[in-house]
Amino acid sequence: MAKVELKNVSGGFPGGTQAVNSVDLEVGHKEFLVLAGPPGCGKSTILRMIAGLENVGGGEIYIDGKPVNDICSRDRDSAMVFQNYALYPRMSVYDNMAFALRLRKFPKGEIDSRVNEASDIAGINDLLNRKPGELSNAQKLRVAVGRAIARKPGVLLLDEVLGDLDTGSREQMMAEITRLHTRFQATMIYVTRSQREAMTVGDRIAVMKDGIVQQVDSPLNLYGKPANKFVAGFIGRPPMNFADGKVVKKGDHLYFREGKFDVRVENEIVPRLSDYADQEVIFGIRPEDIYDRLLVGQSPPENTIKARVEVVNSAGSEAFLSLYTGLNRLTGRVDAHTQASVGQELEFVFDMTKVHFFDKDSEEAIV
Repeated sequence: MAKVELKNVSGGFPGGTQAVNSVDLEVGHKEFLVLAGPPGCGKSTILRMIAGLENVGGGEIYIDGKPVNDICSRDRDSAMVFQNYALYPRMSVYDNMAFALRLRKFPKGEIDSRVNEASDIAGINDLLNRKPGELSNAQKLRVAVGRAIARKPGVLLLDEVLGDLDTGSREQMMAEITRLHTRFQATMIYVTRSQREAMTVGDRIAVMKDGIVQQVDSPLNLYGKPANKFVAGFIGRPPMNFADGKVVKKGDHLYFREGKFDVRVENEIVPRLSDYADQEVIFGIRPEDIYDRLLVGQSPPENTIKARVEVVNSAGSEAFLSLYTGLNRLTGRVDAHTQASVGQELEFVFDMTKVHFFDKDSEEAIV
């Protein structure tokens, strides 16, 4: 299997639009990396550059230590699975999987061996005689993956492959793709716009915006230690709540002043925030770190705010509340036993050990 390196890679679309800007990225041997971000951020362009389907405007791409910018797609140690699966409709599943091997003049016995091994890994042994028109979208995906791994590539590239699946099939295939990585032991790069997919399947995630990699880290660190406001808002559902405000000093403590409430900053993060005293900042708190005070009992008043309940959505084991402070709307993800109802003004508790602060101008994380 192979290590993939991108060094200062840039590229664009016809007409001069820059899709990827000076990207440095390293994907380790047998690692599963996810490229995640909103539509148009450049993640699929990077995948196509690695595959050799898109020209590199600047920088170098290496696979297993070898520069591949000038090597054609079929001669790179990679295989790609596309969002539309790109199966030949008149061929059987077996012939779809064998087609690229036949073009490379593999002996029939080796083709049989590779197709059978790949179909076993992909779980499609019972589909080999069918044609794509007889398959569900989830089965077509399995065939496309099986076709790719029959080539035994060092790098397996998957581009938005769950996009056409229904919710149930998508959940099942996320688990299947994780198992595929464990069994196939390839270096895998997976593109998705879904933060849920990214958090579920990847060893590490590279979050992108406007052609630039914002942060590369484990799912846990992206969630708990986002590098900037964009990453904080992209990772987590519902997304993080943000509010503009000011850091103020009262006695020996720092507070965040939103305008309708003040909440006290925890002592352990005061040193990192002290330079922002009397300055505007962006405050961030995740919905799951806002609690209904009636359900948690007594809490420090400096951690408690008042807000009007505007919407209550029950979701079985939890409830989602839309809250209005008078200046900002926040989402709270609270215990299902909440008695909150629309129109009430209630007290809510912030877990101040889990809040985030961002620079107002750069939007980079302070804490």
